Amino acid sequence: MSNSRLPALLVSASLALTFLIQPGMGNEAFFSKDGSTVTMALGDRGYGLMQVEIATGKITPAPLPAELKDEEINSVAAGSEGEALFLAKNGVWVWTPGAATPVKHVCATAPVVNATDLFVATVPGTPLTDCLFISGNETADATSMGTFYVRKPGTKNAFQSIFCRRVSDATGGVFSVDGRLFFVTNGDVWEGGIQMNPEPGTGWMGTLVGARLAPLAIMNTDEANAGSLWVQHVAPAGKWIYAELRGHHMASILRTPMPAKPLYAPGSEDSPSSKDHLAAMSHSLSKTEIVSEATEHVDGFCATEVGGKPRLFFCGDNEDEKGPALMLWEGTGEPRVIGHLPKQ
Repeated sequence: MSNSRLPALLVSASLALTFLIQPGMGNEAFFSKDGSTVTMALGDRGYGLMQVEIATGKITPAPLPAELKDEEINSVAAGSEGEALFLAKNGVWVWTPGAATPVKHVCATAPVVNATDLFVATVPGTPLTDCLFISGNETADATSMGTFYVRKPGTKNAFQSIFCRRVSDATGGVFSVDGRLFFVTNGDVWEGGIQMNPEPGTGWMGTLVGARLAPLAIMNTDEANAGSLWVQHVAPAGKWIYAELRGHHMASILRTPMPAKPLYAPGSEDSPSSKDHLAAMSHSLSKTEIVSEATEHVDGFCATEVGGKPRLFFCGDNEDEKGPALMLWEGTGEPRVIGHLPKQ
């Protein structure tokens, strides 16, 4: 399907109960800085952690230690040097191909249990540089997806909470190459940042500051509840924010233009009015494009730009004799198959 414009008057409804029963989703993949490889974690599909060469489709599994052989790895993020940081066994681990010890333990996720959505601040020279972020809760029986926790570099540091007012589920966090923070709340795309706590040692490290940028969730209700889609992952790249939407046996991929500046950010003395919010969301919707909607499931979603050309990767639900398809989209036409995961 060629790109098409979404209706400017698309209405997005937030159904809280729907999101409470949805599992938290981890960030599952990232491109290397040069766009030549994708590192992907699909533990829930039984494939573990691997690296995919874009040019050939060649798959290289990570040499996991024995203690991780039976662990699901569902969230992975790029570190400052391009290494792969991932969640497993209530901890953060690192995979550095070619290192003497390629996979090693970094830290525990405590006090967070069942952590998801690992992401890392990699822009140099900021208070957040090399900080690790996760989503989650401190109780195993929590009824929401949870909010963000952050850990500063250093062996003695632990994860501390990010204060978040009136938002019970902040997931899918990701930083753009210039340090802008995008995340998912109630099935829509938000942008914001972390305002550091001026009084360290009070139990929380900072405050999540942000606003809904793009109300992309498509919600309806009927006997089958067919057609409902909510944002699961976001991937900023170049002038666009790519979003994967998922529903019951359905998925689609959209992209919305990157705003020139955040609507609402830490340190800003301006308080956006209702008119400002509506204008930002209206612009986002009127310029949103559909990349693909002919799929039932999407994993390993990530995006980048190479020489000003978009490069979008995902693993589709195409289960033919060769196994699930590895898909690449480069700005025009349909996504194409570049390889396959082994058939199980």
